Amino acid sequence: MNRCVVLCAILLLACSTSTTTGGGGTTSSSGGAPDAGAPILPADYCESTAEVFCPFYLRCGRMAVADETECRATFVEACNARYEPRYLALVNAGLLTLSTSGVHACRQHLATVDCAAQPRDLDGPCAGMWVGTQQVGSDCGLDVESLVCGAGASCVLGLDFCGSCQTLLAPGAACGNGEGTCGQDATCADNTCEVRAVAGGSCANGERCVTGTSCVSGVCLGPNYVAVGQGCDQANRCPYKAQCVGGTCVAQVLQGQACGASTPCASGYCNNAVCVEPKADGQPCSASDQCHSGVCSMGSCASLPGRCFQP
Repeated sequence: MNRCVVLCAILLLACSTSTTTGGGGTTSSSGGAPDAGAPILPADYCESTAEVFCPFYLRCGRMAVADETECRATFVEACNARYEPRYLALVNAGLLTLSTSGVHACRQHLATVDCAAQPRDLDGPCAGMWVGTQQVGSDCGLDVESLVCGAGASCVLGLDFCGSCQTLLAPGAACGNGEGTCGQDATCADNTCEVRAVAGGSCANGERCVTGTSCVSGVCLGPNYVAVGQGCDQANRCPYKAQCVGGTCVAQVLQGQACGASTPCASGYCNNAVCVEPKADGQPCSASDQCHSGVCSMGSCASLPGRCFQP
């Protein structure tokens, strides 16, 4: 299995028909766009990247909000609830760093990129915001823990969803001998790393499409985003702050608002008919969405790094 990106704002989000609020970034503590000359701290990630992603979300119809102000508020709440705590845990463990230049490169890219050419939040230059520190041969894991591999390496998972950082092979390199991986942007075909066709590219001759897209009538296409109230399925996705319930996109609600089967939470989880903030490490849980870490293990919210990094 190749390196996974989230987002899961992100990445993770683009792979599900039950779409939740986006969470991929940071704004400065004053609420404006990140200062190109100042470093962005990992603890400011959500506030800073709200300014990076929201203009893109609104331009491309990827969040069910009225304006950028509502987008920023939704983004920051969801990101702080579901994504930043995971990143910070890996930063504190010395496994991950936040690249200020990567955040600015992502912002410039999203300002002009064609919507169809960016099927997932962290594609292209946006993949460079978080930088791993693990060397080839070191441990990595599922979800955000796959991002810990450093430059020139990519996480390859086993059947237990734990893996190791393997050498990232160049396009055209020999593969399939267990001495490296082609990574997420290429595939091993006939023992050679072949670049995957990008969004909008041709797949008429059997070419593999880049992750986040599929081959439709000979063209690699990402999901189609539909509005709240419209029908949804694997090909027709709900935008962020909406979820596919019974084949229809329904609006999600934020923390402190009433929730239920037909009004799911965009941030946190539904407890006694109210959306509440996820729980801290060590708190009792019955499902992973109840935890900031995103992992509920043996009845408690587990901390990151997870079991894949334990001796």
